[in-house]
Amino acid sequence: MEPSEYLSAIRYQGQALLAAVADSPDARVEHCPDWDNTGLADHMRGVWGFMAAQARAASPEGPTRPDPDDASTPDQTLESLLAVLTDADPTAPAWNWCPEEGRTVAWILRRMAHETAIHRWDAENAAGDAEPIGADLAVDGVAEALEVAWGFRLRGPAPDYPAGSLHLHRTDGDGEWMVMAVGGALQVSEEHGKGDVAVRGTASDLDLFTWNRRRPDLEYFGDTAVVEAWAAVAP
Repeated sequence: MEPSEYLSAIRYQGQALLAAVADSPDARVEHCPDWDNTGLADHMRGVWGFMAAQARAASPEGPTRPDPDDASTPDQTLESLLAVLTDADPTAPAWNWCPEEGRTVAWILRRMAHETAIHRWDAENAAGDAEPIGADLAVDGVAEALEVAWGFRLRGPAPDYPAGSLHLHRTDGDGEWMVMAVGGALQVSEEHGKGDVAVRGTASDLDLFTWNRRRPDLEYFGDTAVVEAWAAVAP
């Protein structure tokens, strides 16, 4: 996806998230049980503000803390993030917790598009009627989750991976992934293959699966305990 597409996704998904929160502010968030929708919006305010600070600082060496006295509301923080990312060069340096060669504004654009999409779904699901994630965004979301969320952590070491291999198979278009641990490191390839376990579903449902939000229409093959172990890799 192009930087402009990520920027559009952040805007659309963010506004939809905030609309769901406004509609049902006290609804409990199924997959984040400590939060209601108001708490989810506050979480996103912090995430959006933190990432805007990294883009502004343009320093890949270490994280930049946002202004602790910033009293912006979630909608104001979203608009501030969008303004910063609109003006920034995607190739400009910006800190993140992945290897140094990937510390750019482009990483932030991609991460924020997917973080916002997953939590938009959470907010709408809490409100009672969640729209699926658009197919193109969801396919890229699966790849991004496997590359970033399953491989690295903002705090602490990467997780211990299950011994068995995992095959993800998209049913509403092209998209397959083979996932396994080799020498304690995650190895991902976009190809057809036979894993020890497999999960089949739409791009949206597979994207949600990579964040441990399992949908009823997903099909599972193989040892369900191994499927559960892979789903639990999500932070």
